[in-house]
Amino acid sequence: MTMRTIITTTLFGFALALTACDKEEPAKTDTQAKTDTKTDGGGKADGGEKPGDDDPVEAPSLDPKVEQAVNVANSIASDPGAADSILEEAGLDRQSFEALLYEIARDPELSKSYAVARDA
Repeated sequence: MTMRTIITTTLFGFALALTACDKEEPAKTDTQAKTDTKTDGGGKADGGEKPGDDDPVEAPSLDPKVEQAVNVANSIASDPGAADSILEEAGLDRQSFEALLYEIARDPELSKSYAVARDA
């Protein structure tokens, strides 16, 4: 499979999920992944220093398009029943949100930053 095919398939999946997410039940979350990352502390050799004590981690600034897409996608994921109102508040409709996702998917840099921001 080419990268283009994979991205296109993924975006169609997102579009279908967006339209199918009109259930009234809240979405179930996968806490196992979060638990695994918290317990995998990667112990340091010196033992006394905690990661992040002296090294503040700067979050990379996101492209405004990516930031908007991530915020909208996270909001929809948290409340799928309100997808249309969330999109309206963001100044988007389903087609423009889908177009925004396609635009992000076409650019490898934006795709990578979108994937990282959605995982965070």
